[in-house]
Amino acid sequence: MPAIEFPSLRPVLPRWAIPVTAGLIAVAPDLDTYAMFAFRIPRGSVLAHRGVFHSAAFVILLAFVLAWMVARSRTALVLGAVWAIAALSHPLLDMLTDGGSGVMLFYPFSDERLFFSWRPIRVSPLGIVAFFGRAREILESEMPFNALALMLGMGVRRFSRPFLKRPAAGSPR
Repeated sequence: MPAIEFPSLRPVLPRWAIPVTAGLIAVAPDLDTYAMFAFRIPRGSVLAHRGVFHSAAFVILLAFVLAWMVARSRTALVLGAVWAIAALSHPLLDMLTDGGSGVMLFYPFSDERLFFSWRPIRVSPLGIVAFFGRAREILESEMPFNALALMLGMGVRRFSRPFLKRPAAGSPR
């Protein structure tokens, strides 16, 4: 089965790079953890984990700025939209976890840290060593959401194919 074609992105990125870069930008907000430890940022601060770098405004702006740096054309809008959706999935999933200090989703309009009322995902500890002590329960709690994302991706692929394919050479447009 062929992959989704993004003709407008073809000159900018190879086909395999779209899901890879979307995955990387989706995990990028967690780089705030390393900055928090490196710069001794206190927990609960706006710059701490799940603060400003997990806000919708920041991740969407980041996605479009990076897309513009890569594409430098109207194609940046398509790439930015793909990356923004991927990036926004991160703080929304963090709001489903059962621990931590909540997500500043609406920063700079509000500095309130939010969770959803339903929180089925086990929170992952900030340290790698601590993660491996609880890896099984964490990964099992994330599994249904990974399956849902896979099904959504396959559905988008199936139903968008007629709209995204490039016409064959010589065929009327």
